[in-house]
Amino acid sequence: MACSGAQNGAISPAAPVVTTTSNSVPFSAQATPCGTNFVRHELPHLTIGEPAGTYVYASNGSGLAVGDVDGDGNEDVVFGNIAGTTTLYLNDGQMHFTPVTTDLRDVRSLAIVDTDGDGKLEIVATQRFRRPVIGQYSNGTITFSDMPDVYSSFYAMNWQDLNADGKLDAVFGTYDTEQLQNQGLIFNERGGGGVFVYYRTSDGYRGERLNQQADALAIAFPDINHDGVKDILVGNDFNRRDMAWLASPTGWQSVEPFWQTTENTMSIDVADVFNTGTNAIFATDMKPYDQDVKTMAEWLPAMKKLTRPLTADDPQFTENTLQVWQYNRWQNQAYNLQIDASGWSWSGKFGDLDNDGWQDLYVVNGMVAKDLLSYLPKNQIDEPDMLFVNHAGQSFTREDWGLSDSGSGRAMTMVDLNHDGRLDVVVNPMDGHAAIYENQRCAGNSLELRLSQPNHPNPTAIGANVRITATGLNMMRDVRAASGYLSGEGATIHFGIGSATTVSNIKITWPDGAISHIDSIPGNTLTTITRTE
Repeated sequence: MACSGAQNGAISPAAPVVTTTSNSVPFSAQATPCGTNFVRHELPHLTIGEPAGTYVYASNGSGLAVGDVDGDGNEDVVFGNIAGTTTLYLNDGQMHFTPVTTDLRDVRSLAIVDTDGDGKLEIVATQRFRRPVIGQYSNGTITFSDMPDVYSSFYAMNWQDLNADGKLDAVFGTYDTEQLQNQGLIFNERGGGGVFVYYRTSDGYRGERLNQQADALAIAFPDINHDGVKDILVGNDFNRRDMAWLASPTGWQSVEPFWQTTENTMSIDVADVFNTGTNAIFATDMKPYDQDVKTMAEWLPAMKKLTRPLTADDPQFTENTLQVWQYNRWQNQAYNLQIDASGWSWSGKFGDLDNDGWQDLYVVNGMVAKDLLSYLPKNQIDEPDMLFVNHAGQSFTREDWGLSDSGSGRAMTMVDLNHDGRLDVVVNPMDGHAAIYENQRCAGNSLELRLSQPNHPNPTAIGANVRITATGLNMMRDVRAASGYLSGEGATIHFGIGSATTVSNIKITWPDGAISHIDSIPGNTLTTITRTE
């Protein structure tokens, strides 16, 4: 279907070149002895579904987001909750966190973005049965207010400048199956759900509906047709097919670009997995890593309730997919790379966890539900989280590195919390305490970049694309607001550069298509690049 609305077309080949300044700060000295693993730090925050036992829908858990909320240069972390309350943890940059409590409950997705362009980051949260809210932090407290001009309750969200006016727009998706159980047919009589784009205006938001139904668990902005413009991809649960729209001057054009997809899409990540300058698209689903008798006995009763037999015209499979652009079409390579199975998978994301220049894959998993898994002890499928180490884009092997927890993880993201140049991992589980996994692996150098657009409605340059050359490798990252499952990202981007001590070239494509080139940036630094025109 084609929906009306002014959208940006392909970026002009004659993109302007803009000047920048850069400021490089060396990484902090190693505070702990070098090791080979991640060290788990448990936080007091406890995400719970229901006091009497968690049931399906509540068992989907709640999100998290990272971002510098208080403006001190350190990435803070906010954890959502279902029956309990949401908590912000202010980071001092040395793995010490100060909790800021709120009264916000029933949270699904979280993001930390500057929604109004005032130069201050806000906390945005979707909620199960009411409209999204925006939280302002000031002097140790957070004040939440309803998002203007948005009146439906949504599940998944993501942020991007979709109409090239400089302002951040939002894409939201509903979770119709849960809404129908909660509201009955009145949900449809009130207008139902679907996928919506909300364009930022001078005083609020203008909505556009792309689809009237959804079970959206994840939203991403890959360039599906490789025309230089971000498109929209929505991952749906419960056998509902994923949905994609291409940006065009005449509106959003609905397409089905993949010949094979996940059946119950839990998470989407977009990453340059093979250092080719082209992003791949990873989606998680439910497929046990082990196929032994004990594991299958735990899985099969639940899977019979949730899945259906394949048909010849259905592209959906209950396994992870990795869509790779080859021979001018998308091809699923997850099975060939042995990353098709990672358990009852939720947030799955790529990041260079050993700074060798290749992005590794980490997936958190597990399931707990009193009604669905009543035949199991603790009503729970208890399985280890999965780390797959990337070997120069040729293969992945499963490793431990202290990341094989069994805590029924849901939201997860990767971020350098202590300025040592290594990605740490943050997890918000279901019916468990939030955890930070501190990366103490001393292997390889890195570079972290922050982009700045002062006095701009998108000051952290969400949507920018950065390409670097180091160690003979060409690497690419995008500045994003969210990825994975219910997980907001910080605006700092991380490159492992192996043995290199200098990055020879950086090319930035800013969100408006303008280009900047920077030469010879020192490695092992946090470098802020500021647009000056």
